[in-house]
Amino acid sequence: MNKLISEIEQLKRDLAFKTEELQALYMEFKNQSNLVDKLKKENHSLKQQIKQLEEEAEEMLQYP
Repeated sequence: MNKLISEIEQLKRDLAFKTEELQALYMEFKNQSNLVDKLKKENHSLKQQIKQLEEEAEEMLQYP
């Protein structure tokens, strides 16, 4: 009987540890997801700037 109680207590500790580990992984995932979103927005903005600069360069070449 004591062995069974001991095993249950160990399983509870293991579960608590795994729960904490899962929460930490979720937070890491959330941070990475936010970073990806931020970088996508920055990438879009930079592509727009490049396009605008290319258009300006074309205009400058047309009127020497």
